[in-house]
Amino acid sequence: MKANYFTKVSLGCLLCLLVVVAGCCINIGCCGWNRAKYEREVQLSAPLAAGSLFAAETHNGSIAVTGADVTDCNVIATIKARAASEEEAKELAEKVKVKLEPFGNKLAVKIEKPAFMTNKSVSVNLNVTVPEHSDLELTTHNGAIRIANITGGVNGTTHNGKVIAEQVSGGTELRSHNGRITCEEISGDVKLKTHNGRINAAYSPNASPVCSVSLITHNGGIEFTAPPNFSAAVEASTHNGSIKTELPIAVTVVGKISKRKLTGTIGTGEGKLYLETYNGSIKIR
Repeated sequence: MKANYFTKVSLGCLLCLLVVVAGCCINIGCCGWNRAKYEREVQLSAPLAAGSLFAAETHNGSIAVTGADVTDCNVIATIKARAASEEEAKELAEKVKVKLEPFGNKLAVKIEKPAFMTNKSVSVNLNVTVPEHSDLELTTHNGAIRIANITGGVNGTTHNGKVIAEQVSGGTELRSHNGRITCEEISGDVKLKTHNGRINAAYSPNASPVCSVSLITHNGGIEFTAPPNFSAAVEASTHNGSIKTELPIAVTVVGKISKRKLTGTIGTGEGKLYLETYNGSIKIR
């Protein structure tokens, strides 16, 4: 009897493993718990003077911020809840609260959601419009960050997601762990860092020729487009890849010449350009 019992148990376990490996999802307690979803939208607005700081943080969800000729902050928060049934998903979504809280010259998005969510999940995507002359502090863990038309200091961080910035000036610092970073028509000092992903940074034709630039990735290529009349001390390195430049660089030779490491100056070397990757090529133009 015992041998027969263990045979049945083993066959049952094997069947469950085969179901998982095959990619099927049968509701036997191991998957399928959050197949139902419910979505609702919250719209918020609050005064925000030019030059103020806007801050937003969401753990699961994207953040998109656009600058405009406005005197207030407008937020559209899309709440998505998943649970075993649509009724449970709706109940969960209704418990999530999103509000705008002012602190002096700072306006922050605050998201409140249930602390314990067994076999349930919530994400909140934020789509925001602020005065174009604003500083930003944006944080998410799983989601993309998009920023456009901002004149001010920008600080953005995500762990899993891409980061895109367009027409941003005033100092930019963007980070991701798994995701590419792309910046177009930027100006001012820039720090971009990711672990897995490409980095593309292109300066505006109207940007100052002197700036401090740091672009670092581990797995991915780097492409940098300098502003007109760019002037900087240059340090670029890769372990697996090549370094190519379309700009004239006065190379400083220390030891043997290497195709994977470049040190020198562009123009009079007033600014700074630091480019680093481990697996990927570097292009300067």
